[in-house]
Amino acid sequence: MKEMALHFFEVDGEIVALDQLEIAKARDLAFMLDAGQIPFASLVECRKRGYSETVVFDVDVEVPQLCRYSIRPSERVAATFHEDDSPYPIVYALRKDFPEVPHLNLHIQEFPRNLCLYDEHYEEIKRRWTSPSFVHRIRDWLALTARGELHQEDQPLEPILIGSVCHIVLPHNIEETNDAQPLYVVRANSDEDKKLFLIARTQQPHNGALNIVASVHRCPPQTHGVIHRMPTNLSDLAALVEDTGLDILAELRNRLRNWLDNKKVLLDWNILLVIRFPKKRYDDGKVESIDTWAFFLADTIKDVGSKIDAWSIVGGRPGVVLEPDTSKRGEDVSLDVLNVSFELTRLMAARLNGNSTIDDIRIVAIGAGALGSQTVMNLARSGFGTWIIVDHDRLMPHNVARHVLTGHFVGWKKSEAVAFWANSVAGDAEPFTALPVDILSPGKRYEDVATAFRNAEVILDMSTSIAVARKLACDVDSDARRISLFLAPSGHDLVLLAEDKDRTIPLDALEMQYYRAVANNKALAGHFRTTGQRSRYGQSCRDITSTLPQNLVALHAAIGAQAIRNATVDHGATAAIWQADDFGNVRRIDIPLNAVIHHRTQSWTVVTDEGLLEKLGTFRKDRLPNETGGVLLGSFDLARNILYIVDALPSPPDSEEWPTLYIRGRKGLRHAVDTVEEKTHGMLEYIGEWHSHPPGASTAASCNDLKVFAWLTELMQANGLPAVMMIVGDPGRTSCYVGEIMREENLLPEASSHK
Repeated sequence: MKEMALHFFEVDGEIVALDQLEIAKARDLAFMLDAGQIPFASLVECRKRGYSETVVFDVDVEVPQLCRYSIRPSERVAATFHEDDSPYPIVYALRKDFPEVPHLNLHIQEFPRNLCLYDEHYEEIKRRWTSPSFVHRIRDWLALTARGELHQEDQPLEPILIGSVCHIVLPHNIEETNDAQPLYVVRANSDEDKKLFLIARTQQPHNGALNIVASVHRCPPQTHGVIHRMPTNLSDLAALVEDTGLDILAELRNRLRNWLDNKKVLLDWNILLVIRFPKKRYDDGKVESIDTWAFFLADTIKDVGSKIDAWSIVGGRPGVVLEPDTSKRGEDVSLDVLNVSFELTRLMAARLNGNSTIDDIRIVAIGAGALGSQTVMNLARSGFGTWIIVDHDRLMPHNVARHVLTGHFVGWKKSEAVAFWANSVAGDAEPFTALPVDILSPGKRYEDVATAFRNAEVILDMSTSIAVARKLACDVDSDARRISLFLAPSGHDLVLLAEDKDRTIPLDALEMQYYRAVANNKALAGHFRTTGQRSRYGQSCRDITSTLPQNLVALHAAIGAQAIRNATVDHGATAAIWQADDFGNVRRIDIPLNAVIHHRTQSWTVVTDEGLLEKLGTFRKDRLPNETGGVLLGSFDLARNILYIVDALPSPPDSEEWPTLYIRGRKGLRHAVDTVEEKTHGMLEYIGEWHSHPPGASTAASCNDLKVFAWLTELMQANGLPAVMMIVGDPGRTSCYVGEIMREENLLPEASSHK
């Protein structure tokens, strides 16, 4: 034993007995190893240190005769589990001469070497983590490393106004000003442009700006065509508007005197006269539109006041003139005529997009990646929604290829940059707020996230993460409808899953019915196919991005924006897929939805639907008077103890079917199950067995059923999973057994609300 110890590092902590382990995953692994329930692995010892527990065990490895790296046929490893299960289980190779190989985690100490097993977020791994699969992963890692096939070869080694007519954009609310509105004018185009384009802002910019005061004046309604020539000075302008009933010089003198008393700091600024011209088609007609023009006065306020005799300059300082000389009309105050546009408002944006009003529906959106960012901006530009955008990732250089943001924002948190960019669309409100947190691990921002969810009307998942979607469906306390929008791996298919308003078909159940459609609908063949190659953008093993054409992202972001609008108006549930081909054609495939059934057993929550029960009933009816059966397909969520029973395969052709007996065959079954797994990208898998009972018979387990269940239990426990059996009887009588079976019926209830 001492000689063996010389070859292995000693693990920290005190040795403990199996029953002293308290961490669930460590305890489960140790007991299964000790009982010999995990093949090609054997328990060595267990240790405990502080808030962690370690299981030491030997694994057998399939190694070739010629190894790329010196991996032994038997390797000793240690798996350390933390009390709160927040980090990955840490796996050490304990052999002292274990080679330096690719995919090792870097720690402060080089030894013992730490194996990098996963390239996914731990939250993604948790929902399907079992002790047997964990050991199998370690053995695969070692075997692939021995052959030199674990590390991909493409991963790199360490390593101001000029006297001409121009255009100006004014703040949206400038027309509401009755007195002086300070503005800061900046030039928006280059010096090479002959015609200036100016932007007036109410907040002083960082760069230099021309300081002006806007003075807004309103003409009485006039028949259109009131001005026939361009004024060149203030006197010309006054003459042109006098016929409309506006005495602009009198108004301006009064305002200047007021500014002299209250705003002396503005005397060195320039004036921008903004005049509104309500227009009628006929003299006795109604006002149909309002023209707004701006006139920039070249002189400062101080000089303009003197030239129209609002005050006189004495000793360099203005003094009010009690009786102004009205003959001083500003002939020597030159001006430029500016064509006016107003910054976009949310209402203007909505109307330009064909919507008469603003929709202020409260949305929390998770995911501001390629599809998410472009979809959000499409909706922002139409004045739709008030948003909280949740995403903790930073914009990386490679993201810009398909992101709505430009390279200027590289290094920004995506949520903050998208919110900033979306708020810049309209000038009258800031309906976008950023929440730059990891939704799966919000930490100190937990309450902020919870509050956002509670106040939301819609929770929109665009994260492309199953772990996030499942958390939103099952763990978040909110009455908000959940909607999920994502692209299939190739980018050709867009998927929308939208709950009904009352959440009777929740998001996780929608997800499962979507997988069933992919498995059975010939039009969805190849839905989960991948195209192109994955590319690396950094040195970490997780620094991988997919090849995905921007044109497809943009196309589906446009479709997705409209789909989200439609879903929020429609109170029913929706599941739809839009398929785009290489020629620009798009077709929509609607997924038929069925009422959801929730059934609680002692340890598991079973989620299925009436569509599956109808399918099983049809299988049974077609084989009467004989019994029949087959296999069940679905998914386990081990993190939440939820079993999703989604689909079923009929009886194989070599089965034995009798009126009171059924023995399932196996011909073609493996291929059929593999085909479903391939079609659904592994989302649906074999989970158990089903069979029927004769007409009028109970769906309680028979003696033969108990024997089959015992066999099934042994089969499934090898992978750390429960046995599942469904017994189908007359309509409305289907029993479901998970993990344990009884002689009594365990009938599935009728479909009911998720709440």
